[in-house]
Amino acid sequence: MSVKKLIGFVFAMLCCSTHLLAAGKITAAQIREVMAAADLASQQRDTQGIGACLGTKFFKYIDVPMDKLPATVRIDKDQYLGLIERGWDRIENYAYQRKDVVVNVAPDGLSGESSSTVIETFTVDGKDTVSKVREYAHYELEDGRPVIVTVETQTLVGDSTPE
Repeated sequence: MSVKKLIGFVFAMLCCSTHLLAAGKITAAQIREVMAAADLASQQRDTQGIGACLGTKFFKYIDVPMDKLPATVRIDKDQYLGLIERGWDRIENYAYQRKDVVVNVAPDGLSGESSSTVIETFTVDGKDTVSKVREYAHYELEDGRPVIVTVETQTLVGDSTPE
């Protein structure tokens, strides 16, 4: 093989591998689409729709109130969706809103993250509640499709109260 052909071959391989790598990168637009789909599913009380936005290895950290300090518990996708499904039966007048959204994509394009404020209002046992949390989510491609892989939330103190 001549040097020219070898250089041409190497150049062609580099071009192909760069194209393949680019196809495997997540974008801010994809992250926003996943957020929009998850939000719509939440607004419609669609647990399966929420689950479709979550990766197979999804987990969420939940703060559990304790006497002195909250304990943080890690739950997996099935546990999270089970909590949501059981919760729908207990609440009335549910409304969901997301605001203050910031999306960042890692420099290598293999993952991204979002931060936002999620406001949920609902009635439980006749008591109206407003829940405001700061949500931090991490996204990756799974089988070529963008999904949420982790979620952490921080309750905005004084904002999650029965009214």
